[in-house]
Amino acid sequence: MAEELTIGLDIGGTKMAFVVADRHGNIHHASSLPTEAQAEFTHALNRIAGHLNSLIARFISVRGIGVGVPGPVDSDRGIALHAANLGWRNVGLRDAIAERLSRPLPIVLENDVNAGAIGEQLFGAAKGISICLYLIAGTGLGGAVISNNRLLRGASNSEMEIGHVSLDPINGLPCACGQRGCLEMTASGKGIVAQALDRIADYPDSRLSAQAITTRQIIRLAEEGDALAATVMNEAAQALGIACAWCVNLFNPSLIIVAGGLARASWHLLEKPLLQSMRARCLPINAEAVTVSLSKLTDGALGASALVWHKEEQTNRS
Repeated sequence: MAEELTIGLDIGGTKMAFVVADRHGNIHHASSLPTEAQAEFTHALNRIAGHLNSLIARFISVRGIGVGVPGPVDSDRGIALHAANLGWRNVGLRDAIAERLSRPLPIVLENDVNAGAIGEQLFGAAKGISICLYLIAGTGLGGAVISNNRLLRGASNSEMEIGHVSLDPINGLPCACGQRGCLEMTASGKGIVAQALDRIADYPDSRLSAQAITTRQIIRLAEEGDALAATVMNEAAQALGIACAWCVNLFNPSLIIVAGGLARASWHLLEKPLLQSMRARCLPINAEAVTVSLSKLTDGALGASALVWHKEEQTNRS
């Protein structure tokens, strides 16, 4: 009997990544398409379905499809509520994809951060952990909570928007959400760039250039001792530590997984000040119970593929 497989699809602002994977998280195929985010929704659907159908024809033991999308998702109804970067609002993505498939398969739609958390629990750093917190520090900052093997769900399907909790609502940098001083404006890729731009006049010896500041450049110069870059990265680490402390005291997890492009590229700079910041703000009994780990999964589509197995486990438990 052929090994059972699932397809994972991670829809991002610039690319759509596909994997075919097994129950153990082994990837049998990986491919991608440019998102073409400015195109009409129907055009995107047809491109997605065409690629999925080619994979379904090639891998006959595929038994389901997991789809991760940015923004809040009503997973029960299969609706992408607001994928701002894609221009999608209240679109029935699950059913629209299902209608275009060459054969019927179950489809699980989920927020991409939640999909990453599920992937870590099934395949990565949280394997065997029933209570964990997942923080993703990339371009922005978001999170997910798994408690007793279930995702925490909010009333409007927009839970764990920790990037939009304000550290400094009076003097902090303005955020796209309309507030000031959000965590995301310190502890994310766009946050460290914004902080560096805001302070560059105070650091005349910095090698950062106001015309071309990038996340990668900040990390590299912080490694080389540039004072502005090092300050921005240290403050990002402390802000992430504050976020972790809040979550430790709220949810009492045994594990916090830190994921995302910024975290992965600069963990050697972030880890120590993050842990110091977190422990200084946690109740001791909670701090002693938690471990902080860098994510093991680097492929968002693999997390999406895990959604099918997770849904099956939840159904079997109920």
